[in-house]
Amino acid sequence: MTKLYTIAAAFLLASSLHAQVHYSQNFETVDFSTWTNSDLDGDGKKFALVNASSVYPTAGFGTKTLISYSYQNTALTPNNLITSTPITLPAGTNNLFLKFQVASYDGDYGAEHYAIYLSPTNIPSEVLATTPVKEETLPFEGGLHEATVDVSAYAGQTVYLSFRHFNTVDMYYLLFDNVTVETLAQNNSKLVSSKIDKYILAGSQNDLKYTVKNAGANPITSVELNWNDGTDHIATVAANIAPGASAVITHPTKVSYTDIASKNFSLNITKVNNVADSDPTDNIGTASTSVASQIVAKKVLLEEGTGTWCGWCPRGMVGLDKVNQDYPDDQITIAIHNNDPMAVAAYNSGAAFSGFPGMNVDREMKNVDPGPDGIDGYVTARKNLPTPVKLTGEYSITGSELTATVNSKFFINNPNANYKMAVVVVEDGVKGTASSYNQRNYYSGGGEGPMGGYESKPDPVPASQMVYNHVGRALLGGYNGQAGSVPTSITDGSTASYTFNYTIPATSIADNMGAVLLLIDGNDGTIVNVAKLTKTNLAANDVTKTGANISIYPNPAKSEFNIKVAEDGKYAVSIYDMTGREIKNYGTRTSSFKTINLGVNLTPGKYLVNITKDGVSFTKELLIK
Repeated sequence: MTKLYTIAAAFLLASSLHAQVHYSQNFETVDFSTWTNSDLDGDGKKFALVNASSVYPTAGFGTKTLISYSYQNTALTPNNLITSTPITLPAGTNNLFLKFQVASYDGDYGAEHYAIYLSPTNIPSEVLATTPVKEETLPFEGGLHEATVDVSAYAGQTVYLSFRHFNTVDMYYLLFDNVTVETLAQNNSKLVSSKIDKYILAGSQNDLKYTVKNAGANPITSVELNWNDGTDHIATVAANIAPGASAVITHPTKVSYTDIASKNFSLNITKVNNVADSDPTDNIGTASTSVASQIVAKKVLLEEGTGTWCGWCPRGMVGLDKVNQDYPDDQITIAIHNNDPMAVAAYNSGAAFSGFPGMNVDREMKNVDPGPDGIDGYVTARKNLPTPVKLTGEYSITGSELTATVNSKFFINNPNANYKMAVVVVEDGVKGTASSYNQRNYYSGGGEGPMGGYESKPDPVPASQMVYNHVGRALLGGYNGQAGSVPTSITDGSTASYTFNYTIPATSIADNMGAVLLLIDGNDGTIVNVAKLTKTNLAANDVTKTGANISIYPNPAKSEFNIKVAEDGKYAVSIYDMTGREIKNYGTRTSSFKTINLGVNLTPGKYLVNITKDGVSFTKELLIK
């Protein structure tokens, strides 16, 4: 139903229903000389301000966020207290709420403990003598949280707001930002997000889930939900959501289609507690899914961030060994090295780990812990997700040339598809004799508990005792996949094929090499499916010979370079930097006398030249001096 209001009436209604803000602090212009900042444990560390906008880019942090550390190059046991200037709260209200954002390190070691006080004084000992209005330990896996606390008991008083960081050791950091004291509307919900499987099988029954936050003063006992795909699907669902809390609510009407097509829905929370929502502007959202004619087996991609310099990284190695033993057919593991002899700059940059060891799961779950205690859970949670693409392929190695021929077969229709294929070359049994292959090991001596035998090894573990497996050696097609490897229009039953080539360096052992095919969703960068390629013993084919005969000269180059090809024809040429970012696209060039001459104007450094002909891609290194 649609209700029409005059502009004046709508404005008056919105003004009366929306929250009224009485105090706001985002730390952008705060004068800390007027606040009381106390180092209660005497370690020389206090609350400070940092720019955390890139750490939590969706949080709305500005350039200044309040921070306290429990680790700064060494373990800390903080007891830090910071207290604001006086705040006078309005009288005569019984729905007064303190709201704030609190965050800790996202990717384990986030179990920070804190308390919030409202007190009549700013003297530290007297603040601590009062009862906190909020006290909790954040989850070990960390992340960003929003808290709402009923402070109606303080209405009409002048108080000081204090933040305390204590009762924690050797985690990482604690953040506070966007603090307000508000009079909340009575019945106000917010649609935080929605969830439906990205792909669903034709004729199947599927859940559409809403994450609903209570942004009002009253507990939410019911919500009226609607999803619309051209037809309204309205239902009232019982709930139990306290002010400030969130809950996942499943719409009782299942999503089901028989036609193979993409589907888009508009979402809405139309009522709260059987009355109109106080602020309907944040109740709307969208969702989408694709209907598949078939669903195929999925493998989960586990990309682990590690480094020989990282003393905690043996935990990731043990985790990868465990998941390969427990779920050998349901996942594929790749170790992405950072700042050591096995590092691939483009791979490390693309993965963008915020800490080590870290792990990206299908490039959808970022910076999770790869340790043995929880790694299996990521596989069990995702291995049965619907996937509409079957991946197959094979690779052969002749001399130092690796050729991978890959295929993706689709069971969806999408006239605006954005998928890309890539191949990761992986090497097992990697060894080195240099000290840079020594593995730091904080588990040595057993003080951190058992860790797959590393507790019995020294720190560092000498290179002579280390063997590194699952090592990502090369990205064929780049971190985001090879442009043009999949058509932009996909039909049910269609197949995309591509050939990748790689020259194995003399420092690697060809017999230890493998190849993994990735299908990447270009819209969000997530992994649709992965597959290990089958190694064949075929003799050198024409493709391998062609790749071996392609060369670049002069190399190093200054203002121009030449590509020597095996035969004249049309070649697509692009240049990528070592992060995998395309920085120059020459389009299609026709060779003359088996040579393509190209001008170049780049800063000195190493680049990758990608040359494609007839759906076959070759990548060569180019040094600019």
